[in-house]
Parts: sequence; C-alpha cells; structure tokens
Amino acid sequence: MLHAMVIGLTVLIALAVALVLARTTRFWLNDDTQLERLENSTLSPAWVPVLAGLVLAAVAAWAFPAHQIVVGNGGWSAYAPLSGATFTPPQPNSADRIGTACFLGLGAGTTPVLFTTDVVVRRLPDRIVLPTTLLGLAVIIIGSVLGASHMWFTAFFSGTIALIAFGLLHLLGRLLRRRTMGLGDVKLSFIVFATAGLYDPWAPALVLVAMMVIAGVWALVGVVRARRLRGVTIAFGPAMLSGMWLGSVTAPFVL
Repeated sequence: MLHAMVIGLTVLIALAVALVLARTTRFWLNDDTQLERLENSTLSPAWVPVLAGLVLAAVAAWAFPAHQIVVGNGGWSAYAPLSGATFTPPQPNSADRIGTACFLGLGAGTTPVLFTTDVVVRRLPDRIVLPTTLLGLAVIIIGSVLGASHMWFTAFFSGTIALIAFGLLHLLGRLLRRRTMGLGDVKLSFIVFATAGLYDPWAPALVLVAMMVIAGVWALVGVVRARRLRGVTIAFGPAMLSGMWLGSVTAPFVL
C-alpha cells in the first residue's frame, strides 16, 4: 500500500513538472532559432514528453527497492550472540517516501524534455538542468535530515563524485583542445548518478557502463549514417539519461 502511494505521488509530481516545462518552452530555451527547430521536429507535440514522463515515473517508482521506503519490508538483520542483541537497519519513514517520490518525479518529468532538446538542438538548457540539480540536492539534504534511510548519503556522494569526475574530464578536454565532456553534461551528472545512488550503492557503476554502451552504439550509428569516421559527434545527454534510468531501474534485479 505504501509503495503504491509512492508510485502515485511520483507520477503526480512528474506530471506537474512536465506540464510546467511544456508551457514554458520559450523561457527555458531562450533562443528563437532553436525554438523553431524544436517545434518543427517530429518530437514537438507537447503531449509526447508529458506522456513519456508519466510512464517513466511509474516504472521508476515501481522498480524502486521496496525495503528503502516500506516499513518492515526486508533488509538485513544481525544477531550478536555475546550481547544477545539483534541489529537491524533503520526503518524508513514518511520523509523517505515523500523525498523519494519528489526526487524520482522531478527526474522523470524533466528527462523527456532534456532528451528531446539535446537530440534536436544539441543543448541541455541551464534553465532546466540547474534548477533540477538544486531541487534534487535540496530533497537529498532534507531526506538525510528528516529521513531514516542511508540512501540519501549514497545519493549525495554518488552525485558529487560524478560531478567532480566529469568536471575534471571537461577541463582536461579544454586543456588538450579535444572533445570530451560538454559543460551541460557535467551539470547533468549530479542528478544522473544521485538517482542511481538512491536505488543501490553499486547502481552508479551500472549506470556508467550503461551510458557508455548506449553512447558507443549511438556513435556507431552516426558513423554508419555519415559514412565517415572523422568529425562525427553525438549528443551525450540522451545517453546519460537513458543510462541513468536503465541502470537504476535494473540495479535492484541484477545486483
């Protein structure tokens, strides 16, 4: 019952986020030329990202480990014979459930918009990525203070380490004058890996592998279509977002 409530709340939050983004395209894109390209694309109907966000939110919340948000639903326990005490992990509370729904709903609602925009105009708008990152960070902080689950700390450290690593990779590319990680991808990395950290401590590694495989396949398709190897680039944001959800959702089942 509690898990179903989390799923429902996640879907509602994703719906609200997706609808706001659908109605404010001109504001967050802030470029008339790119706006025209986006509106003329096959992915332009506003209902497409909204519907995709709802489906994504439902799947993401359904696959979320139940023991992280439901009281007494599995988890480990250890018995100490000498002391006669049994140690169990802290039981999740309402803050854990509401925080999880907010975080997943926020990510699911923004994912289709960011995916589409990066594919069409090769851009991850700061007016979406930065507020999403700040709101996600706020949810993590509130969850770590009011919640009882350790997943908030895992999410924070996973997102922070990824942000630092991707930032260093971007700086290295600038120094060597090579194409590596775009600045928009760096800003997106916190949400991508923090989301994975909520699901499982090892999920960030699975997400990294998934996004690299997706990016490799995408690049190979680009090379085949262009019939040349040099000068072919891809939008890495969609690979990051696809890898985020694929790795996170499957982590509880494969790890």
